[in-house]
Amino acid sequence: MAGPLFHGARCHVDVIVGSTKRDIQEVRRGMTYIPQRPPTLEYGMPRTPQPVNPADSPWHLLGATMRQWRDNAHLSQRDLAEIVHVDHTMISAWERAASRPDAASVRTIDMALGANGQLVALHALVVEIDRLRRSKLDTKPSVRNEDDVERRTLLQLLTMMGAGVGIPASAVDALHVGLGRITGQAVENSVNDWEQIAWDYAQGMWTEPPGSRIADLAGDIRDLDQALTHSQPLTARATLLRVYAHLAAFMALDLAESSSPRACWRSWRAARLAADASGDLDLQVWVRAGEASQSFYLHRLGPATDTLIEEAVHLADGRPCLGLAEALKTRSRVLATDARTDLAHEVLNDFRDVYERLPALVISDHISVWGMPPEGVQYAEAFVLTMLGDSKAAMPLLERALTECPREKVGGRANIGLIQAWGLVQDRDVTEGLSHALDITASLPITAARRKIVRELVTALPKGARTLPAARELHALTAGDRSA
Repeated sequence: MAGPLFHGARCHVDVIVGSTKRDIQEVRRGMTYIPQRPPTLEYGMPRTPQPVNPADSPWHLLGATMRQWRDNAHLSQRDLAEIVHVDHTMISAWERAASRPDAASVRTIDMALGANGQLVALHALVVEIDRLRRSKLDTKPSVRNEDDVERRTLLQLLTMMGAGVGIPASAVDALHVGLGRITGQAVENSVNDWEQIAWDYAQGMWTEPPGSRIADLAGDIRDLDQALTHSQPLTARATLLRVYAHLAAFMALDLAESSSPRACWRSWRAARLAADASGDLDLQVWVRAGEASQSFYLHRLGPATDTLIEEAVHLADGRPCLGLAEALKTRSRVLATDARTDLAHEVLNDFRDVYERLPALVISDHISVWGMPPEGVQYAEAFVLTMLGDSKAAMPLLERALTECPREKVGGRANIGLIQAWGLVQDRDVTEGLSHALDITASLPITAARRKIVRELVTALPKGARTLPAARELHALTAGDRSA
């Protein structure tokens, strides 16, 4: 499963991220000049960028790659437009492949984002592929020769962009465009292939950078949607609908970290519709529990979240399953938020009871989204106990959870550490708690879960401590509002 398109992007954009206006002006001096365009008036709220599927065309691949570099730099389209002296609508059009950037513009963007010539190389190859495709109308070379030329060009692309650079999996399909004709076998994914694709995503959801799978998921969901439009045996269709629900849920989890909550909720709705159509009750429970959990972190509390939890519990009907455990975990957190201590403890007891009856396969899975290992349960209990002000009971659970949590689950270990920092603040060890939280928060992307925990920690600070430099810095790092 591929990570972000370009893993090294962040190290090149330090000069831009968080820069002052004067800093940005210094960056501009080394760039190719592009005439200033008339400013565009801004009306209303900023829109969520439209998804870009890199498999649609070479120009879509270029647009998706430009967007990934920009996202890695934590720059909006308007930010980048200001740096490179173009109207922000041009950045949007280029990323969506609605318009095609010229070489000079790509070179300027490459420099602004610290892409080290990779965007320039990709643009040159996309232009070449486009030229080759247009020439077919005039010369009509053999189909085999056309495919050979395009595959050689794409192989050049992968080589020129450097070893270790992440490429969207969907874009690699272009390399194998003629495989079906060569082998005489279908190259479309079988039902088993789709199940494997979902399993592969599930293995990386908690270990790969948040938001890193969106391009791949968009391509796979589009392809799966097309597969579902074809006539399928009932059992195969049910399986494909289950996979669709999985992929839509994974997309929702990533969108929560990189887009607006509205996009996230729409993806969850698609996951619910697909799960319900599949007839898989356990999946229906799991999808609703997952959306409820994300609602908690994104402050979407109220009737919507309560309904999701109630539906999950009703559908489970007492059967011990992962979704029921997740639903009860979120319900205990909601109750703790409302300071309903007795009910929160009661639901925690129900949660433990369900956990003890889960299949061994679920309990022993320490990596994928389908697992609920012991450290996950310890963390869940400690979270609620800390919310209720009982850090003394929470701390031993957190220590055991940190010991058992796999090293590759960097985000999970960070969240455990933040709960520990929150407990230190509750115990009036403010300096140590703030220092610990700041070390964790400054070194990792700010996810919805980490933002939620840090805000609880800051709220728990004594009134006089909220103006401390460390407290102000911690607040600044998590200041982005991603509530529903």
